[in-house]
Amino acid sequence: MYKADFKNYLDQNGGQGSYSVEMTPEDLWKITKENLKLMIGSREFSAILGNSYIENISNGVVQISCDAAYKREKVLRDYQAALKQALFKSSGYNFEIEINVSENSTPKKKISYEYHKPENGVELDLFSASEKENIQLEKALLESHLNPKYLFSNFIVGTNNRLAEAVAQAVVDDLGNAYNPVFFYGNTGLGKTHLMQAIGNEILRKDPKKKVVYISIEQFLNEMVEAIRTKKNEDFRNKYRAVDLLIIDDVQFVETYPRTQEELFHTFNTLYQANKQIVLASDRPPQEIKNITDRLRSRFQGGMVADIQSPDYETRVAILRQLLSEKNVQIPDEYIDLIAKNIETNIRELEGALTKVSSLFKLGVNPSFEDISKILQIDIDYKRKKITPTKVINSVCETFDVKPSDIKGNRRTAYVALCRQIVMYILRKELELPLERVAREVNRKDHTTVIHAFEKIEERIQKDNRFSEKIQSCLKILRD
Repeated sequence: MYKADFKNYLDQNGGQGSYSVEMTPEDLWKITKENLKLMIGSREFSAILGNSYIENISNGVVQISCDAAYKREKVLRDYQAALKQALFKSSGYNFEIEINVSENSTPKKKISYEYHKPENGVELDLFSASEKENIQLEKALLESHLNPKYLFSNFIVGTNNRLAEAVAQAVVDDLGNAYNPVFFYGNTGLGKTHLMQAIGNEILRKDPKKKVVYISIEQFLNEMVEAIRTKKNEDFRNKYRAVDLLIIDDVQFVETYPRTQEELFHTFNTLYQANKQIVLASDRPPQEIKNITDRLRSRFQGGMVADIQSPDYETRVAILRQLLSEKNVQIPDEYIDLIAKNIETNIRELEGALTKVSSLFKLGVNPSFEDISKILQIDIDYKRKKITPTKVINSVCETFDVKPSDIKGNRRTAYVALCRQIVMYILRKELELPLERVAREVNRKDHTTVIHAFEKIEERIQKDNRFSEKIQSCLKILRD
């Protein structure tokens, strides 16, 4: 419930002059929680205020109970202004707040609010124009299922994602016309979801009246199944075909659901023909998504396809510094360097490692370099032995008795070509390198060669046990 809704609720329960409306502290807290989650993020809210509740309201003071003293200090230090603002948005009143530590259950005592209508019957406007815009934006964000924390301003741009970020900015500048559809792909935890939602958030900030929907393909399927069950197919179609921007995450899983492919195809066509923007994300490019119809694959490939690769060292350091700035925590540069050098492929893992370390400093602990290494479970010696493209090539050459120069050279004999395909398969499978990078490692220009090699080797592994054992021998050499 937003302030405007609260005001309407007051209006519907009274008449001229002064009157009061009753609601429990629990009701007010439910509304406040949702507003606060939008402001500080659901994860931060759950960690600090997840078990809190309004204990009492009197004389313009809201007494809030939390379950730990350190949480009380955290709220007073970092979230007091946000909490007061969330209460104001929920009730229309500028309450003062008092934070207590208690383990009691939520009381059910009712509280009353006074609302006064002018005697001449003229409607009292409680909100300024800017407040009304904020209310509209917050409502739009809730309906879109976007996370308001995912913004362009906190998306770190590096060599790994520069093209994708430029495409996203172009979409915001010219929705439906610059690139449509947009298809982002890359391994898990590299920022695809952040970038897609940044597009949606920026569009709504420019115009809260725009209809934006963010959804995963699994949620799309579940809603479609429910619509079929309840015979509300038309409502389902209208929901997704009457938007200005449709953002679908994890679209690779559509390969499992033939009926969803059909519905997605028609939704896609309807939006595309109406010049509405479509943004998709997957862990692989369209040509690598198996078991989808050719017509759907061609739609995915019909606009801009941009990959997001693993961040380089400099970008990882920049990401860590950005996260520390958001958390308002400082840690020594050598610890940032340790994390950035040892967690190379996944931004989520990078953030998780930083959270572990920064939590110690928040608690006043001053860990040593060795302590941090143990906490992060980083085995420095193992990392020095980590798998590299060169080691992959050498292991294949050792197992199949060919020369590295053959793998990277132009020899086209069937046996050398097979060994070269095995190298490409392992680089893609074990190291999860982008297609273009795999092609470069074996001195090939066309990444479609990599796709063909991967499919051929994977098929042969399934059919030929002796060949499969050879591949396992290569992997054993790499891991020893």
